Amino acid sequence: MESKGESKDFRESKGSKSYDEEEILFSDYKDGADAKEDDFDVPRVNVLRIDVGQRGVVPISAPLELRIEFELDRDVVAAYWVVQFLVDSSHSRLIKVLGETSVEDFPDGESEMVFRADSIDVTGIEPSALTNSGLLMAVFMANGKEVANVNMVVQVSKRDGEFTREILNPLE
Repeated sequence: MESKGESKDFRESKGSKSYDEEEILFSDYKDGADAKEDDFDVPRVNVLRIDVGQRGVVPISAPLELRIEFELDRDVVAAYWVVQFLVDSSHSRLIKVLGETSVEDFPDGESEMVFRADSIDVTGIEPSALTNSGLLMAVFMANGKEVANVNMVVQVSKRDGEFTREILNPLE
């Protein structure tokens, strides 16, 4: 599965929720408190490998290539991944949708998603909010519902007048 990202959505919510070392990096709703009785039978997603493309510190607007190898416990029909960049500050939360993969059917067993964006557009995000740590979130969607999240901490800083990012791989 491969997709070229383009910014589709920009959301802001008031209130604060901070992400700290206790934040769940992988979330499978099947057995969690987020599951509801009326939810469809949720497939189990096991993340095997994550590749965030360029390693180390790069300009914040640099191209992004994200690969996630994962395993499913059953066939999943008409599923896709949504990739988002979240910036959290003490007074607001900003979520920039970077794009999504194409909808496809996934077989039981191992699969891979590939997401590419030519750049990360941070227009509209205040510099003070941008320099907080953020999250790169890959959300697996099936049957119109969030099935699993893969969250990667993004350290953003300003060096020599330029904003830079470093995406931390939670599996390393």
